[in-house]
Amino acid sequence: MLNNTAMTGNVENMAQRNRQILAMPNVRVFYQKKGRAKYISHLDITRCMQRALKRAGIPVWYTQGFNPHMYLTFALPLALGYESECECMDFRLSEPMDLETVKERLGKALPRDMAVTKVALQQAKPQEIVQAEYELRFFCNDPAQLISALTAFCEKPELIVMKRTKKGEKPVDLKPEFQLLEHWQEEGCAVFRARFTAGQKNINPTLLTDLFLKENNMQDVLVQVLRKQIYLADGSVFE
Repeated sequence: MLNNTAMTGNVENMAQRNRQILAMPNVRVFYQKKGRAKYISHLDITRCMQRALKRAGIPVWYTQGFNPHMYLTFALPLALGYESECECMDFRLSEPMDLETVKERLGKALPRDMAVTKVALQQAKPQEIVQAEYELRFFCNDPAQLISALTAFCEKPELIVMKRTKKGEKPVDLKPEFQLLEHWQEEGCAVFRARFTAGQKNINPTLLTDLFLKENNMQDVLVQVLRKQIYLADGSVFE
């Protein structure tokens, strides 16, 4: 059996090791989530990433205590049914590993329709996010007419919608919460690029699209949402 001195030494060594790990910067993985992967919920994405990191043999730091678990954080979790080119996940390594190796190994371990695009050290904090840019695709018979209708709709002085919160539903004016940047049409499809408030106050683009389709009696129009980028208050890209 270990004597008290040896046990104390082991505890101190473990504590020192943990302090060293916590002093290491977070690793940030950027990845795409498209195709069938858009139907994977955020909770299942977390489980998927945990399994992928284990399969890839990446030394991820685990929390301490009675129930140690892999500590992962996700900035601005994506709504179910949305696609994205800029999802990100943060974690801390328990021992040094080249970031290109992390990218290569994790990329091979992810399921189809998910792809790692970049691995870097964390720069900005998720709390600094203020906007997210989306591409909204409306599949319809007359794209030109839909573009005209949505453009006119967005020029209204107010766009009041009921937004669900933790304290229940409350009315929200969407007018100051988004910007239409550009639009174009493709065969059978009207496409809009827009930025929405995100982060501490997160505005789901579906609030706008659902309100527009309902007021214009276009509920049969299919809408696809693709998140293109995430931005900070100074207009720079979230890194």
